[in-house]
Amino acid sequence: MARSFWSRGITLAVVTVGLFVTPVGGSAVAVAAAGTTPFGPERFAHNHATYVITTKSAYYRQVWQSAINAWNKTGAFRFKLGTTQSAQITLKTASKTQAVALGEDVGLTDYWSKNDLLLDVTATLNPTLLKSYGYSRADDIHVAEHELGHAMGLAHNPAEESVMYYRNRSVGIKQVDVNGVKLRYQTPAGQSS
Repeated sequence: MARSFWSRGITLAVVTVGLFVTPVGGSAVAVAAAGTTPFGPERFAHNHATYVITTKSAYYRQVWQSAINAWNKTGAFRFKLGTTQSAQITLKTASKTQAVALGEDVGLTDYWSKNDLLLDVTATLNPTLLKSYGYSRADDIHVAEHELGHAMGLAHNPAEESVMYYRNRSVGIKQVDVNGVKLRYQTPAGQSS
């Protein structure tokens, strides 16, 4: 699910992975059928970005790092370790209080963009729901991979065999997702699939 807020040419969007989210529309189905996960108009200027993991939980730090390693291994995009002051992407977990605000979302990605170029991205995992619904470590990593997909500019994929499937829990990064990232960074900002 995505919500956008406009203010003087800057966009704040929120993308979520939830338990009850409506699927992506018809145009994305055609793209997914062609073997490419759809993407939105936003992207980083290049196919790399810096990140920082701010969660204090050693477990969720490892979950985020495993997801980063999985995406880096594809070669489609490069996540590089940054600092709290300069990182383009912040990866965190929701506190119990913040988890209430996330509702039924096990993961959430929000970002600021200007002229469809991503400036600042925050991706959040919801440990309260992940634990409540019995997600395994592998499931948690898949949710983190999904949120990182949104951080790169990918949209939801209506195909269940994609890490970007809107209700994904058990599928890791697939070739359709790698194809989507590669195409996203071959396509100028402002254009979507």
